[in-house]
Amino acid sequence: MTNLYLIAFILVGVITANIVKPFFPKIPESFVLIAIGALFSFIPIFNEFTLEPEFFMLLIIAPLMFMDGKEQSIRTIRTNFRLIIELSVTLAIFTALIVGILTDRLEAHWSFPLSIALAAIVVPTDAVAVKSITSGLSMPKGVNRALNLESLFNDATGLVMLNLALSVLQQGHFSLVHGINQFLIVAGGGVLVGILASFIIIKIRTYLTTHAVNAAATIIPISILTPFAIYLLAEHWGVSGILAVVASGIVHNWDSSRLRLNSTEVQLTTSTIWKTLTTILNEVVFLLLGLSLPAVINEMIQIGFDYSFELIGLSLAIYTVMFIGRFVWVRVEKSQRLQPFFGHQDQPERFKSARLFGISGVHGTITLAMAFSLPTTINGQPFPFRTELIIIATLLILISMLVASLMLPRLLPREQTDYTPEEINQIRDQMIDYAMLRSQEQISDRDIREAISAQLNSQKTNLRNFDQVRYSEEYLNELNEIADFVSAYTHGDYVNATYSDDVIDMYNKILQKTLLNPNRRRHPIRSLEHQFRRVFHEMRFHISTGTITKKQRKSFYKKRLNTDKKFAEKVKTWKANQEVLLQLNNDVMQAVDTHLDDILRENLQSKTNSNELYLARKTMDRFFTMIQHDFHQKQININSDTFVQVFRYEYDYVQKGVQDESIKPAIANILFNEINQAQALQLMKNKEETLAIE
Repeated sequence: MTNLYLIAFILVGVITANIVKPFFPKIPESFVLIAIGALFSFIPIFNEFTLEPEFFMLLIIAPLMFMDGKEQSIRTIRTNFRLIIELSVTLAIFTALIVGILTDRLEAHWSFPLSIALAAIVVPTDAVAVKSITSGLSMPKGVNRALNLESLFNDATGLVMLNLALSVLQQGHFSLVHGINQFLIVAGGGVLVGILASFIIIKIRTYLTTHAVNAAATIIPISILTPFAIYLLAEHWGVSGILAVVASGIVHNWDSSRLRLNSTEVQLTTSTIWKTLTTILNEVVFLLLGLSLPAVINEMIQIGFDYSFELIGLSLAIYTVMFIGRFVWVRVEKSQRLQPFFGHQDQPERFKSARLFGISGVHGTITLAMAFSLPTTINGQPFPFRTELIIIATLLILISMLVASLMLPRLLPREQTDYTPEEINQIRDQMIDYAMLRSQEQISDRDIREAISAQLNSQKTNLRNFDQVRYSEEYLNELNEIADFVSAYTHGDYVNATYSDDVIDMYNKILQKTLLNPNRRRHPIRSLEHQFRRVFHEMRFHISTGTITKKQRKSFYKKRLNTDKKFAEKVKTWKANQEVLLQLNNDVMQAVDTHLDDILRENLQSKTNSNELYLARKTMDRFFTMIQHDFHQKQININSDTFVQVFRYEYDYVQKGVQDESIKPAIANILFNEINQAQALQLMKNKEETLAIE
């Protein structure tokens, strides 16, 4: 139960961070999450929280690395294979050696294998942390690709080097041949396990796609469990679980590119689930780092200020050496393979790219997880300087993130888009208004037209509800204009020639008491007071007349009809005019619909916002319903062909805008994607409702 509470509080922390982030737009998301994690550490359940490496690597890192691999195509890996080896293996080993030599020189009490163990821990870089820091900044595409390719496999390189260092510490000697063999076995074995296991899983999944009763309920859980199963399988056989899940992700990327369309629904659902899961896990990574900080700070307090200050100095020196190593490697490397990523060696672009690559060598929680994974004992003795290794790893994470957060915003320009959020909202609204107008013209059934209109307007991201616009000037102006039109129409030649004055007067009185009632415009508190008074007077009438129950009210009504001639005559007149009143209401309804369509057409031509018009239209629809005394919620069934045609109107509007260059291609791509998603969702919902009826 404690673990359940722990997971629940971590998810609450993620939710809290997402609520807090908008209030601190200039602070990188990762620092907000770390701060929230540090604050959560004061909750009793997190007291003395320590990161469990096995739990962290299996439940968080494995699925994240699987998705990182899934974002890389086999063609990309094959084209850049040598560069990946240089970034993830050669550069990692080079960096580890210079860090190990520096640490061995500065810490006289440390053995060289222990220094290499520290170097192996701090070698892995975290592309997720870099993305968090550079959110909203324009990182050069080549440097960004290099950082992603580097982080694919350098985690495994660091883990293998750490295992070799621990083996030397335990056995007391190092064999170069044994080390290389061990590296090849662990790394190559991990890749082989990931590839073979993935092909088996893909075969099973392909079979179930066509033979399972419910393919989605079978395949989606298999997809989610895949990285965990492959990681555990690889670790069980003593090879790299990280490389296994990365290789598995790459194979699944290849498989997804050739899947048949009969599994489209499953693919879309799986993709959505994985995107959400990846986002949450990326945030949990930094949250766990924040939760771990108090334990590290407590260790620094216990070892004393002087020694802690010495470790801070060592951490700064290690970071500086790692930055210089990364910078020099990119700056002096003459390989042609680096040019697409960092530019030509003789050009100023190479210097800038080298500097960005060095600063972007940010370390994350894999480094911290590796530090916490160090054994407490070795050869029956306490592991030497374990606390110091954990402290240095934590300090390096914070230093690398802090330097990147301070320097990258100064070196990188703000990310530029050729459109603004306001612009895309405006074009989206116009697209929806166009589709709504076309559907009003093509669909004869008014109930279906109004249902379609409601569905289309739900796509608007800036559409306000009645409570937000009830007292706004724009909404009241639209409503008054419509009311003036209704009043003018009911006093027009056609109505005067068709209906009696009594019916026209009755309709206008209802219009005045409801739609144009000044109480509609009162302040909410005064409006509530008015409603209270109305209810109070009704209750007093029912109590004074003794008409509490429905049966008593009927009896009182019949008695009054027999005794009150004036009332009886009034009721008789009202009943005689009721059918005629309903006919007038239908005529007014058709006239108002035509009038509102004309306004919508004018707004579309002048690119004017029609949100208040739509809400005023809904208010009029409520008024017409009240006249009809039809307050029952209608079940409107809209067939799939109608929805397809309506969404086609939206597609046509965007396509025409692209052709006449009134809509930018980037905006068109976003809107096309939204139309496809809305259409798929609506058709799926329509299918479910049809099955429920059957």
